[in-house]
Formats: sequence, C-alpha cells, structure tokens
Amino acid sequence: MEKKTLRLFFFIPAIFLFIAPLVKFPYGFYVLLRLIVSVSSGVIIYRSYNDTKSINPTIIIYGLILLIFNPIIPVHLSREIWLPIDFLVAAIYGYSYLKLTKNN
Repeated sequence: MEKKTLRLFFFIPAIFLFIAPLVKFPYGFYVLLRLIVSVSSGVIIYRSYNDTKSINPTIIIYGLILLIFNPIIPVHLSREIWLPIDFLVAAIYGYSYLKLTKNN
C-alpha cells in the first residue's frame, strides 16, 4: 500500500471524528463513523505489525480504538462521554497523519 493511500486511513477518520461531536447527526452517521474508524484502525494495526513484526505502541493504541468503536458489539455511552473520546481519537489520528506526512 502506498503512503498516499495510507494517509487516507488517518485523514478521513480524523475529519469524521472531529465533526461528530459538533453537530447532532442521525444515528446512521454514527454507525458509519464506527465502521470507518474500525476499518481504518484494523488497516493501521495490520500495516504496523507487518512493518515491525512485533507489538508496538501503535498497535496497542489503535487496538483500543478498534475495541471502543467496533460496530459489531457497540459500546453505548452518553453523548457527554463520547464528546471527549471523539476529540481525543481525532487528535490521535491527526497526529499520526501529520507524522506520516512529515516522514515523506
């Protein structure tokens, strides 16, 4: 997978996670958000493990994100609790995106 394509797996979830707490969307948006974050976390975990062949902080962080946002067994929390979680995870994705962009 090219670095340009990999950057999308950081950029798109960061945008979705940043706007999710700002506007009250219909429930379908949040299901889509969970799917996007889960798929991108899975790809990042897979790619990170293939690059290093060992467990590293990236795998642990994105593994936790995958557990929280998984669409199969959703974690139901109130909007007030999701607000900081969404912003924190958006910051993690944003930081990773900037780090990947800087390395190119």
